Amino acid sequence: MSLATTQRILLVEDEPGLREVLTLALEGAGFRCEAAAGIEEGQRALRETTFDGVLSDLKLKDGSGIELLTWMKEQGLETPVVIMTAYATTETTVQALNQGAVDFITKPFKHDELIGTLKGLLAATEPAAPPPQDLGELVGVGPIMRKINALIGKVSRADTTVLLTGESGTGKEVVARLIHRYSDRTKGPFVAVNCGALPEALLESELFGFEKGAFTGAGAMKRGLFEEAGGGILFLDEIGEMPLSLQVKLLRVLQERRLRRLGATEERAVDVRVIAATNRDLRARTEAGAFREDLFYRLNILQIELPPLRERPEDLPVLAEHFLRRSCQKLGKAPMQLHADTMAQLLAYRFPGNVRELENLMERCVALNAGGPITKDLLPEGFGQAPAGEGAGRSAPLTIPPDGFDLEAWITALKGHFLKRALEEVGGVKTKAGKRLGMSFRAYRYWLAELGGLEALPQDFPWPSDFPAPAVDEGGGTDTPKDA
Repeated sequence: MSLATTQRILLVEDEPGLREVLTLALEGAGFRCEAAAGIEEGQRALRETTFDGVLSDLKLKDGSGIELLTWMKEQGLETPVVIMTAYATTETTVQALNQGAVDFITKPFKHDELIGTLKGLLAATEPAAPPPQDLGELVGVGPIMRKINALIGKVSRADTTVLLTGESGTGKEVVARLIHRYSDRTKGPFVAVNCGALPEALLESELFGFEKGAFTGAGAMKRGLFEEAGGGILFLDEIGEMPLSLQVKLLRVLQERRLRRLGATEERAVDVRVIAATNRDLRARTEAGAFREDLFYRLNILQIELPPLRERPEDLPVLAEHFLRRSCQKLGKAPMQLHADTMAQLLAYRFPGNVRELENLMERCVALNAGGPITKDLLPEGFGQAPAGEGAGRSAPLTIPPDGFDLEAWITALKGHFLKRALEEVGGVKTKAGKRLGMSFRAYRYWLAELGGLEALPQDFPWPSDFPAPAVDEGGGTDTPKDA
C-alpha cells in the first residue's frame, strides 16, 4: 500500500501561518494531515481518529507539547510523537522523550529534514529515557546550543560509543556527564580519565588493571577503570593523545567487550559504555598515521561537536550571568552584575580558553569586587589587549564623547560594520568572511540575520559620537519602555 493511504499525521501548531505551510508540506510528501490549533483540539482529534503519528509544537497557547504527551500516555495512546521547538534544552528534550516522543526537532528546520524525520521514525518507537534531573552546566540560548541540547537527549538513549570534539574548555566533560545522567546507565558509575596526563605504562595498568606480580611493585591485584566503570560510563578524555600500542587494546575491548588484565591468562567480560573526547582533529591524525583508522571509526559512531565560545556570542551574556551567580553563592557574596562597558570588553575578546576561561574570570571578578557592578578595572591587567608589537600603526583608542553615547547601539553597529566589511573583502563568500572574523559560517550567518540582513549593515565605520546617549529620567532610568 502507498504512504498516502496508510499514514495519517496529526499536526498540533497554534501559529496559523506555520500550521498551513506545514500541512501543505506534509500532504505534498504523501501524508494525510489533520491540523489542530492547540492541545484541546489535538485531544479531541485523538479521541475521534486513529493517527499513525503526531507532530506537535512544544510551546502552545493553551499549554505545551509535553502536556499533550502526558495526556496521551494517561490515555494509553502509543502513537509516536515528534516535538518541534525553538527552545530545546537537554531537560525539555528528555522530558519529551520520557513521555513518549520518538524525536525532537529544533527550529528553524528544512521541510525535507522534517519529512525525513517523520518517515524514519514512524515505523517504531524507542524506549523512554529516565526521568530528568537538573539541567547541569550546558548553558546557552542560541541555535547552536539548542541543537546540541536536543542531540544530547537523543544520544543518551543509544547505548553505544560517543565522540565529543571541540577546543579545550568548551564543555566536553559536561556533555559526557549529561549523557550519563539521562542514559539507562545513570545508576552506574561515571569514571573519567585523561589519556594525555599519564605515561603509557601507567595508563595501560589504569585502564585494564593488573594481577598480583604482573610487574615490579604489583603487590596486589588491581581492577582497571574499565571494570570500575562496569554498568556505567567510562569517559576517555584527550583520546587523541593515547599511544598507538594502547589504541590496539582499546579497539579490541570496544569490539569484543572483553579485556585481559596485565599479567592475566584469561579474559573477562566488561559491560561499559565509552565516551571519548578530544580537542585534536582525529581524522587528520589518522591520515598522518598517529591514530588508528579502525579505532577512529569505532569511536565516531555518534559525534557531538562543541563550538568555541567565540562562535556563539549570543550565549556569552547568559553564561557570564550564570557564572557570576554561581560564584557569588560559592563565595557568600551578594548578587552582582556586569557593567555595560565590562560586557562590551568581554564580547570583544576571543576567549581562547572558552567557557572554562570565562568561568574562572567571573570567579576572579566576584572575589575581587567589594560590591556594586563589576567594572573593567576588575579584569586582569592587559585583558583583551594585543601582545607587544601587534598594535603598531594603529590609531589612537576611541574615546567617550563628552555627552556620552549609546554603548549598546554602537556595539551593534560596530558588529554590523565588520560583518559587511569582511564579506566585501572576500568577494561575498560568507564562509570566508566568517573565517576572517574568527567565527564559523553558522555564527556569521546568525549574526547577519540578527542584524537585519546585509542591506541593514552600516557601510562606514560607526563612531561613538554618532550614537547619542538615550534620555534619562529623574529616577535614573532611560525613557525606553521596560519591555522594549
